[in-house]
Amino acid sequence: MKNIENLLKRAKYWGVPEKVSRKIIERDDVCIYCHQKMTYGTSIGTPKNKATIEHFSDDPDWYEEVDVGICCGSCNSSKGNKKLSAWFKTVYCSDNDINEKTVAKPVKDYIKKIK
Repeated sequence: MKNIENLLKRAKYWGVPEKVSRKIIERDDVCIYCHQKMTYGTSIGTPKNKATIEHFSDDPDWYEEVDVGICCGSCNSSKGNKKLSAWFKTVYCSDNDINEKTVAKPVKDYIKKIK
């Protein structure tokens, strides 16, 4: 079983409703970007395989699961506040084969939503 309490606390801090957080934790088994299996737990900091809440946009419109996902600490740190289209052009994404075609379905759905 996943220890998700800290992740739920972080999601709440960022304004993601618990109902949405629970849905995306259930939905996203691996990082939505690099597909790495992640850990859930109480470790301090952001180890590269630690599950984090990812906001696809910096606009505070994170009330639906189509706007957020679970990704690893490495991808979340690399993306920062970049738009997805700009982030996909970075060396990090190139080195890790991350692009519109390789990301998980929730990211593809978000991209369709904003086009």
